[in-house]
Amino acid sequence: MIHLKLKRKLPYKPTERMNVVSYPIRDIVMEAKREEAKGKKMIYLNIGDPPQYDFKPFGVIADRVKSALDENYKGYAPSEGDEDLRNTVAKIEKCRPEDVFAVAGLTEGIDFFFHSFIGFGEKVLLPNPAYSLYLSKAKQFEGDSIFYRHDADGQIDIGNLAKKIEGAKAMVIINPNNPLGAVYSEKNLSEVVKLCAEYDVPIFYDGSYDQLIFEGNLIDFRKIARGKVPFIYGSSLSKNFNNPGARIGWVAFHGDKWDEVKNAFFLLCNQRLSVNWEYQKAAAAAITDPSYPAYVTDIRKKLLERRNAFMKITRNMPLQYPVPNGAFYAFIKIETPKWKKDLEFVRAALKEGVVFVPGSGFGRQEDGVYFRTTFLPKPHIIEEAFDKIRRIL
Repeated sequence: MIHLKLKRKLPYKPTERMNVVSYPIRDIVMEAKREEAKGKKMIYLNIGDPPQYDFKPFGVIADRVKSALDENYKGYAPSEGDEDLRNTVAKIEKCRPEDVFAVAGLTEGIDFFFHSFIGFGEKVLLPNPAYSLYLSKAKQFEGDSIFYRHDADGQIDIGNLAKKIEGAKAMVIINPNNPLGAVYSEKNLSEVVKLCAEYDVPIFYDGSYDQLIFEGNLIDFRKIARGKVPFIYGSSLSKNFNNPGARIGWVAFHGDKWDEVKNAFFLLCNQRLSVNWEYQKAAAAAITDPSYPAYVTDIRKKLLERRNAFMKITRNMPLQYPVPNGAFYAFIKIETPKWKKDLEFVRAALKEGVVFVPGSGFGRQEDGVYFRTTFLPKPHIIEEAFDKIRRIL
């Protein structure tokens, strides 16, 4: 079912729809700014924004943006995306260019997916914990969010998923997972694909961090799922290329089932006109540039060093979390009885000058109090932050 109109009868109050719109990762910043206004120095560990620290975007992007502007790419781009970008992504994805859409960051691709595919009361399987945007979009488009669990190592709990998958309209997979930092193994993903194929459940695969795996081989979900289950693969310049401000992403449709959804994507792309042309040209250049493998290898090495420093700093603290083997986050459970509510802990951390995201911002956590942190900063900044936190645990 394609939903390109309001499902409620007018009139309605605008606040009715806005009540389900939230983004806890940035919402907490408003409270942090109030503390900052009082003169308190704040350490922001709430958001995964590499350029805020010392991670430089892939240089090819800026170079190609400049040349694209010189070539007069300043007007509207094609609504569905620049031809060069769509052709380049199609070659990587092994699909047709017409199966690829350029979006304003993968955020817009997620929005379009829910808008075009998930209807009122339709069941969508989300990881718990899940990147908060998925939670907000499921509510906004009135889907029925069903959460699948992870085991102690951060892998998808296949037994739990098997109990919940029947009747699902779609399943969302984020790998590496945000906020866990967990990397699903090829075996784990193969088991998920087998279940989805059995129950005819298509997959939205968020590959935003798929190049940022620290140990072991990179996971190519496309090889695992192709020919077995319909899926959409999404990525962007934001994390793998350390350029979130570019706001360029792409989605590629694989398999059957998607004709109506692709038509809806086309209409949604038309109504927002286009995304900036010069960065689309830059994305097409960046994702195939021969210097990228060396660049991202250095980024992985740097992230691994910071992950290891973070784990060393927190080793003797009453905190529990799966080892983050990808992305740049940890999802942490507090193992002291002092804290009963995550927002109370996060607000106490604000008073100490440290900004985290409450665990409930990534879904309801019934077995304790959680928060998410990033380990992007230099080790001495992470150490300073957690020395402050040690005082309130």
